Amino acid sequence: MRPQPNKPIVSRGKVLGGPLPLVCVPLVGKSREEILKEAGNIPSIGPDIIELRVDAWEFVEDTAASLSMIKDVRAAAGEIPIILTCRGHWEGGFKKVSDGAKFALYREAAGVVDFLDVELAYGEQKTREVLKFIEGTGASLIVSSHDFEKTPPMEVIFSTLAAQVRAGAHVAKLAAMPRCEEDVLALLSATLAARRQYPDIPIITMSMGGLGAVTRLTGGLFGSDLTFAVGSKASAPGQIPAAELKSCLAVIHPGGN
Repeated sequence: MRPQPNKPIVSRGKVLGGPLPLVCVPLVGKSREEILKEAGNIPSIGPDIIELRVDAWEFVEDTAASLSMIKDVRAAAGEIPIILTCRGHWEGGFKKVSDGAKFALYREAAGVVDFLDVELAYGEQKTREVLKFIEGTGASLIVSSHDFEKTPPMEVIFSTLAAQVRAGAHVAKLAAMPRCEEDVLALLSATLAARRQYPDIPIITMSMGGLGAVTRLTGGLFGSDLTFAVGSKASAPGQIPAAELKSCLAVIHPGGN
């Protein structure tokens, strides 16, 4: 039995923190047509969760148009949970998006999507503001950190996850780019340490790129509760096609369904 959180999050029938890590597919289209095409492919891909990367949208600064698009994806996704992500450009986002537009959209979409992703870099005051406006909507807060250049030492990875928990995260998330094999091991070790230190909440971690791809397969054995896969297009280096990833997870976690 893999290490699981004491308080998994159940969203539209999917258990984040259950016996099997969930598979998330990002939607990264830029135009309305591209996004709708990706959304139409969701049933054939069969992810557990989808992530809407609105930082890729051409019209993301238009809150009304973006909210309408989110509702269209919601209709196409049916009962598949949605993570709403407007990734900051400083952490690998597709482009610069104003904080005003980002958080206005988050506020309006909180009753439509199931998870909101906010970077730890915004600070605890901002995460507490988000927690306040999503209260009662059923949405959960992911507090995240991403380093596309390097992997910090294990102790720093652990302390970052700890800071996310202190900031009020319902889910803690960290991704880093490895430069050597030891970096991959550091991330997995820190994940396991965080899972044991903070046994209640779900955790998502991954080592990026080809070198880190093994964490997308085996991270669940160390306490990571979700892994990202390729749907129509990858959102980060090292993502594996969803069907292949699901097959591997079934072998690594037999009887996990």
